[in-house]
This record gives sequence, structure tokens and C-alpha cells, in this order.
Amino acid sequence: MKKILNLSLLMLALFAFTSAAFGQKKLKEGFVKFELSTDGAEDSPEMAMLGGSTLDFYFTSEKQKMDMSMMGGMMRVQTIVPIGNPKDAAILMDMLGQKIQLIGLSEEDLSGNYNMMNIDGIKDVIYDENDKKTILGYPCYKASVKMDNNMNMTYYITEKIQPPTGMKGKAQAVGLKGYPLEMIIDTGEGMKMVFKASEVSKDLPKDIFLVPDGYQKMTMEEFTEMTGGLMGK
Repeated sequence: MKKILNLSLLMLALFAFTSAAFGQKKLKEGFVKFELSTDGAEDSPEMAMLGGSTLDFYFTSEKQKMDMSMMGGMMRVQTIVPIGNPKDAAILMDMLGQKIQLIGLSEEDLSGNYNMMNIDGIKDVIYDENDKKTILGYPCYKASVKMDNNMNMTYYITEKIQPPTGMKGKAQAVGLKGYPLEMIIDTGEGMKMVFKASEVSKDLPKDIFLVPDGYQKMTMEEFTEMTGGLMGK
């Protein structure tokens, strides 16, 4: 099963505050908010619509949540994962008014889906610690990533943000050495998408990991059947 995070990125491609003193500490609990801008999409109304999309990531040592909002909120994917407890994980999808909650998820379903450092399909990573920039008070350096599908991505990563990197007891996938605060995705044809952190905080919103009511529950198999295999294995 393709991972929902990767599907969300394909949907986009096909997808502040901190003090100097705070920036020097390693952040192991909190959240990072990203905003998307598009470059060279003037001749593509579909790409232009994606401008203003957001990607929020919340984490503690026990739980993580990824929240991606696209097309002005008309499409939204949330992933809530208790680390080491995939049976209690949930993927929530709001698609043009339809609300679906995927349940009964396996570690394979969740792999690479809720963490910005482990991404499925990485073919090669080249680090350049001489190419530096500071984002929201955090020192970052460049990581050039080539995917299995030959898509190229440029990340600026920091080692000062350290969320859990995977399910407990599970071998880690190929990933980045640090947490990205800027992601540049080259979609080809002169167009790029740039996710850049707009806020980093150690203060988590109350009840951020609660699964809300009002969603139709279904398994991954039922969802795959409903979509006619478009999002299947």
C-alpha cells in the first residue's frame, strides 16, 4: 500500500517564533508548521491552487501527528500515531466534504507516513554541511535527495529538532540525519514547490492527539476498494 504521506505529496506535485536561546536547545516535544509556496506555476492553474497549502507536524516521545491541508482546506489528511502502538493509529481524510477514518492500520501502512525524517522511496542523499542557513533560529544545512522515481528534492535540515524517528522495535527506513525546516521539490517543467517552516514551538495545543468524531470508519482494504484501486498497492 502506498503511504498516505507520499500520496499527499504526489497530490501536490501531480503536492514563528523562537528565540536565539531556544534555538540552541534540542527540541524533543512540540510542533513545526510549514507553508507551501509555488515557483514557476503561473501557467498552471492547478499548481497555483496549491499555494497556501499547509503541513503541520506535532510530536512527543509517545505520539506524533501530521496534518496536511490542501486546496484551501477542501482536502485534508491527518495521521495520528501512538509510537509503538499502530493498532491505535488513525488516518483521517477530509475530501470535498467526505470524512473517512482509516483503522486497523499496520506498521507497514504507517511506515514513513507520520515522520518528516523517514520518507519512503529515497534512492540517495548527499549532504553539504557548507551550504548553511538559519531558519527560525535553527542552524540548518543542505541535503540533496533523489527519489526512486527520479524526483529531486532539496532539504535544509537541523539536528536541533529530534522527534521519534519510527515505530518502537521496528528497523528504521532510510532517512535524513536531521529534521527538515525547508523542503524544495522540483516537479519538472520549470516548477518548484517550497515547504518552509513558519513556526516552531515547544507548546503543544491541548487535545491535539485526540481523534475527533464524525468520520466514517473503514479499513485500508475497504478504502482501496472504494477508490477503485487508485490509491492501492
